[in-house]
Amino acid sequence: MADASDIHYVADSQVLGAIVIARNGGRLEYIQDPKTYEGGLTETTALGEVESHQLGSLLRAEYLTPTSQSYIDGMRSDIVDNKEIRVRVKNGGEGSVIFDSAIALLQGLYPPNPKNKIVLANETEVIAPLDGYQYVPVETVEPSNDRSLESWTDCPAFEKHIEEFYASDEFKEKEKDAESFFGAVKDFVFGRPTTLQNAIFDFMNTQLTYNKTYAYRLPPKLIETARGLADFHENGVFSDKESGGVGNIAGRTMLHTILQALEHVAFSDDPLQFMLVQTGYQPFISLFHELDIVKENPELKAIPDFASAFVIELRRGSPPDIRDFLRFRFKNGTGSGFKTVYVYGTHADIPLTEFIYKAKGGVISSNKQWAEVCGSSSLVEQFSGFTDQVPYTQNISAITLAFVVFLGLFLLRGVAKAVGKKVKNLRGKSVRLEA
Repeated sequence: MADASDIHYVADSQVLGAIVIARNGGRLEYIQDPKTYEGGLTETTALGEVESHQLGSLLRAEYLTPTSQSYIDGMRSDIVDNKEIRVRVKNGGEGSVIFDSAIALLQGLYPPNPKNKIVLANETEVIAPLDGYQYVPVETVEPSNDRSLESWTDCPAFEKHIEEFYASDEFKEKEKDAESFFGAVKDFVFGRPTTLQNAIFDFMNTQLTYNKTYAYRLPPKLIETARGLADFHENGVFSDKESGGVGNIAGRTMLHTILQALEHVAFSDDPLQFMLVQTGYQPFISLFHELDIVKENPELKAIPDFASAFVIELRRGSPPDIRDFLRFRFKNGTGSGFKTVYVYGTHADIPLTEFIYKAKGGVISSNKQWAEVCGSSSLVEQFSGFTDQVPYTQNISAITLAFVVFLGLFLLRGVAKAVGKKVKNLRGKSVRLEA
C-alpha cells in the first residue's frame, strides 16, 4: 500500500492501467560469463515459486481489488479477461526459471475461482480443473528473434563496455580493497575463482539459502561483503555514465515495451489495462539509471532481490487537469512494501506526454536498431523488428518456401510435358515405361 514518501500525487487520480516489470523468484546458482554475460542453466525452487506467488497476490490486492486506492478502473478481478492483460516472458538466460516465476505470479494474481465454468448443451455444469484454475496466455520472447527482453548478450559494443569497466581505475581500486575478503572467502567457494570479475555471491547466497551445513559455517560478514561487491559489479556492468549509452541497453530495449504498452492503454480503443513483463535483474539496474531514478535513490544501484517489482501506473487527473500522468513504484523483494520513485528529477507524477518526450531518445525499438547499437553483423537481427512485427526469419522462411514450391511446380510441369510428348511418340508400340 502507499508509504510515507507518496506525497506528490496528482489528487484524486484514477488508475487506467499498470505495467509491471517483475524479477523472477528464487532459484539455484546461476553462472554468467563475466566477459560476455552469456548465461547457463539453473532451476526454480519451491521457495522461488512461493515468492512469485506472493508478489502476484500483492499485485492483485493493489490493482484488482475495487476497494484499493490503486484499483485499475473497470478491470475484471474475479475471472480473467484475456483482452485486458498481456504477459511477456524472457526466454533466454536462466532457462525456464523466469517462465516458472511468471506462472506462479499469475496464480497469485488470478487465483482459482469456481466461477470459471461453462454450462454444456445438456445443462451439465463444468468447472475448470483445480477448483476453477485460471489460464492466462503467456508470450515467451526468445532472444534469437526478439532482442527486447535480452539485449545484452551477443552484443560486441556491450562486451567492450564491460571490458572498459574492468579496466577502469574505479574497478581496480575496488578489487584492491577486496583482497583481504577474497583471501578469507576461499574456503567457502570450493575452488571457484576469487576475483572481482567472477561473481561468487550467487553461489554463496544459494548455499546459504538451501544448504544447512554451509549456513552454519559461513561468517555473516562474508555474505554481506560478497553482496556489496556483487552490487558494485552488476551496477557497473548494467549502467552507463551517459543516458542512451550502451551500458543501459537492457533498460533501453525494455523502454520500447513500456512505451508500446502505454500507447495501447492510453491512446487507443485497445482494452489492454495490465501488462506483466517477467524478466531477470538486469533491466532494473539499467532502467533506474536511464530514467535518472538512482540520483535520489542511490540504494537502487544494486541487484534487486528475487520477486522484486517495478510498476508504472497510468493515471488520469481530475478536473481541471484531466491529463494522463505516470506514477512509478518499486518493491524490492518480498520483505518490503512499494515505494514511490520519481523519474528525471520530477519529484511528482509525470505527465505521460512529458515522459514519452524525455524517454524516446534512449529507446531501442527494433532488432535492426539493436544491431546498429551493438555493431552486430547478423542479418537476422539487422533487418527484423521486435515481435510486435512479423519476425524477419518468418518472412524469409515464407518467401523461401514459396519459391521452392513455385520452382517445384515449374519443374514438374516441364517433366510432365516431356513425358507426355514421349508417350505420344511411342503410341502403338509395345513399350514399358520404367518407374
